[in-house]
Amino acid sequence: MRKSSLIAAVAALTLSPAALADDVADTLQRFVADYASDPSVTAEQSFGIRVGEDWYTVTASPGRASLREGQPGEPTFYFVTDAETLARVEADEINALTGMAKAFSSDFAPMDADVMEGFQPTEDFVGELLGISFHFWTMGQPEAIPFGRGMTRMTHGANAGIFYYQPGFRSGFFHIEPGQYVNEDERSRSNPFPSLFILTEGWAHARINGVEMRVEAGNAYFIPANHSHEFWLPEDADHDAFGFLFMFGDGA
Repeated sequence: MRKSSLIAAVAALTLSPAALADDVADTLQRFVADYASDPSVTAEQSFGIRVGEDWYTVTASPGRASLREGQPGEPTFYFVTDAETLARVEADEINALTGMAKAFSSDFAPMDADVMEGFQPTEDFVGELLGISFHFWTMGQPEAIPFGRGMTRMTHGANAGIFYYQPGFRSGFFHIEPGQYVNEDERSRSNPFPSLFILTEGWAHARINGVEMRVEAGNAYFIPANHSHEFWLPEDADHDAFGFLFMFGDGA
């Protein structure tokens, strides 16, 4: 356990609910202070954050950002999380986009996004949401994204983490352990855009567009749009498989 995680665990056992709420506000304030100088903020923004049952509102414009307690005054989008996940994101134990990753929209995610009643998204809303989801929750310049084993979540049947998303581009990494099966659910086996899987460690069984094969480290595998793909390691495998994933094109 990292030292910061141990300190947070001890504090959670000894602080009162009011003190824990103050700690959440202090943590959010550090994200807001960093966001004030983020070059990605090129226009006025306002969005909500709900941590447990507590609401906060972030307002930002180029060179400025502020935090206040309470719901946004106008309908907008908001992030939903809990104090533990918030602490893990700040400690670089998991990044926010990894916390938001889902195979299906009905899946649970420890960090999520939703919209308030009455909010009318624009055509650019998805791009704006993805941008804010990355830049607000990633502190520092240049923005660094820690990754590796232990910084993933189970999604699509294996351990996965997200680097960066924007319309037309998705990037992440994966870690397949013995007994795990990527895209076992046939609903998630194909995408309407191309994918590139890069294996950097180990090997795995694969079935790509109906053809069974073994994918191995040192190779990048291109999956055309609408081609099915699934990967797995048997229970008795003596190794893990690790690599990177890039998805791109219209719809990605």
